[in-house]
Amino acid sequence: MEKIRIEDDFEDVIGKAMAGLTLSAADLAEKSGLEPAEVDSLLAGQLSVAALRAVAPILGLSADALENLAEQAWYPPAVLPDWVALFNTPFPVPGYAEMTVNSYLFWSGPEAIAVDTGADASPLLSEVAQRGLRLKALLLTHTHRDHVAALGAIRAAYPETPVYCPEGEAIPDTVLLKEGARLTCGALEIEARLTAGHSPGALSYCLSERGADTLAFVGDAIFCLSMGKAADAYEQALRQNREKLLSLPETTLLCPGHGPITTVGDEQRRNPFYAA
Repeated sequence: MEKIRIEDDFEDVIGKAMAGLTLSAADLAEKSGLEPAEVDSLLAGQLSVAALRAVAPILGLSADALENLAEQAWYPPAVLPDWVALFNTPFPVPGYAEMTVNSYLFWSGPEAIAVDTGADASPLLSEVAQRGLRLKALLLTHTHRDHVAALGAIRAAYPETPVYCPEGEAIPDTVLLKEGARLTCGALEIEARLTAGHSPGALSYCLSERGADTLAFVGDAIFCLSMGKAADAYEQALRQNREKLLSLPETTLLCPGHGPITTVGDEQRRNPFYAA
């Protein structure tokens, strides 16, 4: 698989923080002491380190982390264990032809569970078949269209496999999950954690093996060096990500709905929304 691009650029992070704080470009210029044209240039992706560092504290962002993101000098070194597969499928939208979406499959013994559907389920279904696995369940982190686009294909291939969905985002013919719900897959234990904000009822699924936290499938709650847009519930999203995900051990892998996998420790140190 080709290296998955980091989902957001520095201007995306600035825009998401502005939306969450309901600040216009004019507001940001006034509060930061910049000229409106300087803010407009930042939002267009034209880097001025001085301007970037002027707006960061107004937006509650780490200036150092935001500058590092802008310099594109780092890529997460995290690697999935050999019992997890990631499928990155194109899902272009107007103005963002490069958009892709992630889905996952993990297994223990003959049992497997899928997380989200991606835009095309063919690679996931092929993996199940080639490994001779039994697809025990499909877990949905949330129900935005890019994450359920191939739901019909999975249901057609495995009509008896239950689809689990957050109770706050119910869709027909699914089993609704609440925060704290627990499932198993062979020797793996799965706990559902509420990480709403980007969407109203989103769940992240935290896996542990023999009692040790291993990884979390986080949907669009948090990305490598960014997070999902949460204009209508920004503070909730920030709080729940800190409490439910970034409180996990530093080595815990975070498997997002877009962009590359990362770790709790790297996001604590490098994510502009959460770095000190």
